Amino acid sequence: MKASNIFFFALLFLSVVIVSCNKNNQENDYGVSISAPKMIGTPAEVFSEDNINILKISNSFNFLLLNQPFAHLDSSYNFSFSPLGILYNVYRIEDENYLNQFSNKFDISDTATLFENISTIKKLISGIDSSIKIDFSSTLDKSKKMKISEKIEFPIFYEEALKVKKQPFFTSKEKKSLDFFTIKRELGVYSDNNFNAVNMSIGNENYSLLLIIPKNGNINSFVNSFSEKDYKTIIEGLTPKIISLSFPNISNISNYSLLLPLISLDSAYKLSSLQISSEIKIIKPTPAELKQKKTDIDNKLKSSTKTEKYTFNRPFLFIIRGKNSNSILTTGVFVGK
Repeated sequence: MKASNIFFFALLFLSVVIVSCNKNNQENDYGVSISAPKMIGTPAEVFSEDNINILKISNSFNFLLLNQPFAHLDSSYNFSFSPLGILYNVYRIEDENYLNQFSNKFDISDTATLFENISTIKKLISGIDSSIKIDFSSTLDKSKKMKISEKIEFPIFYEEALKVKKQPFFTSKEKKSLDFFTIKRELGVYSDNNFNAVNMSIGNENYSLLLIIPKNGNINSFVNSFSEKDYKTIIEGLTPKIISLSFPNISNISNYSLLLPLISLDSAYKLSSLQISSEIKIIKPTPAELKQKKTDIDNKLKSSTKTEKYTFNRPFLFIIRGKNSNSILTTGVFVGK
């Protein structure tokens, strides 16, 4: 009898441990691209533990959103969004069932604290780099449909950015002539069988613009399957190389309807959609600003020699991110203008 009791309690204890482990795994199944230890000793260290948890939620939510748009959009138009901006406004939709699922997935128990943390993060971003302007707001129309307005503008302090040159940009339907930047510098590069990625600093170099172009040319299927793990693989695999990078000026305003992502496979109801108005603006440097910034002469000399070329002249994905935190400010797809 004692042996049976011991076995029963041992089995019960094991069950509790397994349930606990599963719960912990479930609670930590988002935000894999954010690493708090990597922020130590960098400007991103200003983010608190609560802020970092919000950034984890936002990054994970970013890819749920990213995998939605092209199923509902004409792929001949650009789109972009701020995951923090949509996260800040998602609790204004009138869909209690969806919001309960959303809260359960991301372990959100206090929306007031969520809003406060996002507002704090916005201020901290400005403190880390005051040259980057990020804003988002929302309104409800007469039918109570939400419209989220977002804007991000950032400077690129490269001498070559003073001049742009018309180059062809190819889509599946046509060839367009667009303004291109061509920059020769040491930039972060990642490449595999599916895509090329180039990472370039923006602002005061605490944030960056990550450009990702599929090798097979099908931007729709690429975006629909691009995951947070893919993002993490890229940023962990970036290798500094002196290259020649050509890419179009992605400044634009996009207006579109974004369907909220599916949270639970049990969801059989019609998902809500959001009306998004998003503006991206690249600020070109002035000669005076460039003069104030230090120039890496050796790097500049090396860049004048023969270099490997990366040209983004087809539809591509871009991510504006914190270099130390990996937090995502804006994600979008550029398909021309």
